[in-house]
Amino acid sequence: MAFETHCVDAWVLAAAITGARYPTTQTLYYLEPIRFHRRQLHRLQFSKGGIRKRYGGTISLGLKRGTLVHHSKYGLCYIGGYTHNNRRLSLHSVETGKRLTQNGKKEALKLLTRISFKTQFLSPLKQGSFIAVSL
Repeated sequence: MAFETHCVDAWVLAAAITGARYPTTQTLYYLEPIRFHRRQLHRLQFSKGGIRKRYGGTISLGLKRGTLVHHSKYGLCYIGGYTHNNRRLSLHSVETGKRLTQNGKKEALKLLTRISFKTQFLSPLKQGSFIAVSL
């Protein structure tokens, strides 16, 4: 990714209004929305005993999915779901969205804030290309 490739049009429009002659910064933030499975009231097939499994929703053990947390082992991550049987949380990487564990304990978390996007700060190199930096 390069500022010259992806951001020039937006900068030119902003410069037309503000009168800027040069960009004040050439750093980039990469934002991607966190995708959740939305609730399905009924799944297609019954489980044993004629009960349909719960699917989707945005609450996991009383916590909103997408909540940014600090875990003692995995560091900065967000809540993605939970298991019904052993009541453990699924924790995901903020940078990639990949699942880190399905065995996170609610007690080992420090709640920080609710997020809607995975973010990466892209720091410029000398030749105009960028390197990803974790936030």
